[in-house]
Amino acid sequence: MSRLERADVVLVYPQRAPAQGRHWIMPSLGLMYLSASLRRAGYSVRHIDHTFLERGDVLAEIDRLKPSVIGIYCMITMQDEALSLAQQVRDKALTVVGGPYPSGEPDTFVDQFDLVAVGEGEETIVQVMEHIDDRRFEEIPGLVFRRDGEIVRTTPRVRTKDMSHLPLPYRGDIPNAQYINYWRKHWKDATTPLMSTRGCPFRCDFCHKSVFGDLFSARPVESVVAEMREIADLGYDHIWMSDDLFTLNYKRTFELAQAIEKEHLPLTWECLSRVTHVDQALFEQMRRAGCKRIFFGIESGDANVLKEMKKGITPDQARAAVEACVAAGIKAAGFFMVGYLGETTDSLIRSINFSSSLPLDYVSYTIAYPLPGTGFYDRVHERRQKGEWHKVRHNRLLFNTDFSENKLRAAILKGAIQHRLNKLHLRPAARAFELATNPLLRVLR
Repeated sequence: MSRLERADVVLVYPQRAPAQGRHWIMPSLGLMYLSASLRRAGYSVRHIDHTFLERGDVLAEIDRLKPSVIGIYCMITMQDEALSLAQQVRDKALTVVGGPYPSGEPDTFVDQFDLVAVGEGEETIVQVMEHIDDRRFEEIPGLVFRRDGEIVRTTPRVRTKDMSHLPLPYRGDIPNAQYINYWRKHWKDATTPLMSTRGCPFRCDFCHKSVFGDLFSARPVESVVAEMREIADLGYDHIWMSDDLFTLNYKRTFELAQAIEKEHLPLTWECLSRVTHVDQALFEQMRRAGCKRIFFGIESGDANVLKEMKKGITPDQARAAVEACVAAGIKAAGFFMVGYLGETTDSLIRSINFSSSLPLDYVSYTIAYPLPGTGFYDRVHERRQKGEWHKVRHNRLLFNTDFSENKLRAAILKGAIQHRLNKLHLRPAARAFELATNPLLRVLR
C-alpha cells in the first residue's frame, strides 16, 4: 500500500469489527470499485477501511491527506457510524454518501452530507471530481442534494447491461492481513467478497435493490477469473460471491464455472441462488470449480405466503433445487422469514417444518423486517410499532400483526432445534420434537 502525501479523494468504510463474537465482516466492494475508477481517471485516492481502526486514527489520516472529497459508504446496519463520521468531517472537504441506504432513502441524508449518490457510483464519483471547482453538480446524473434550502434531484443514473468497462476493484488499500487473520481465527477459511453480476430482475416485495435495481448484468468471465487470481495471490482461501443472484443466467454460470475449474485456483467459494434456473448438472460443474455451499432464498414453506412475498417460486421447486444441490456434492443453506403478511399459525408451522424436512447444512430464520424503500415497508408502514422505525433491531417485530414477537421467536427456536437434531442424524428425535411442539405453537398468541 503506497503512502500518499495528499489525496484528491478519501473513501471511508465505516464498518467496525465487533469486540466480541464472530461476525461476517468483509471489506466494501463498492468502495474498491470507486477507488479503481478514480485511479483510472487520474485521481489520487485513499480508501480507509474503519473496521480495525479507531475513529481517532481515521480522522487523523483524513487530516493528513487533506482531500477535496470525502466519500462515505452506508448501509442500514452502519447508519450511526456513517452519520457520526459525517458530522466530524463535514467542514474538512466536500462530503458524499452512497450505498444501499442512501440510494433507497436519499432525503434522510441531504442535511448531513453535501451530496447523496443514488445507484451505481463509479461514474458519479469521477464526474463529481470533474465538477469539483465549478460545482455544477446538477449536471451529474444520480445525485440528490440541498441547494438554497431546496432539494435538488438530478436525472437518474441509467445502468447498462455491459460491465466490461469496469476496472477490477482496487484491493491495495484493504487491510487484507487483518481480514485474513480475523476469518482464520473465527471461521477457518479466510474469506473476501467478489461480485460477478449486478442486479436482479425479480421483484420480491421485501427486497431492497436501491443500488443495482432490476437490470441484470454480468461481468466478462475473463475478468472474474482475473479477480479470483488476484484474491488468491493476496492469500485468501475462500470467496463470497456477493451477487444478488449468481445463477440467473444458466449458460453464463456454467461457462464461468468451467473457466474457474480450468484455472486450478487454490480457492473455494459460495454464492446465492434462486431455486429456479438451476439443475444438478449445473451444480456438479460448480462443485468442480470449487463451490462449497449455495444459499437459497426460500423464505417460506407455504405457497400463499410466498405469493404475498411475490417470490415467484413454490415449495416443490425449493425442495427440488436443494436436493439437486446436495446430490451434486455441495452444501445447501436456506433463508427463511417468519411473520410476513398473510402468515397464519398453520402457515408458520408448515414453513418451519418444511425447512426442517430439507437436507440443509445451514438454516437462517428471521422475523420479517420491512426495509425502507420496499413494497413490504409501504404495506406495513401505517402499522409500525412504537419506537425508532429506521433503527435496525435484529429479529424484532416492527409492525402490528396477529402474532406476538414471542410466538415468532418460539417458531424460530423450534426450527433451529429440529434442524440441529436432523444435522446430528437424529431424525426420529427431530420428528418427535416436531409433533410435540406443533400444538404448543398453536396455543401461543
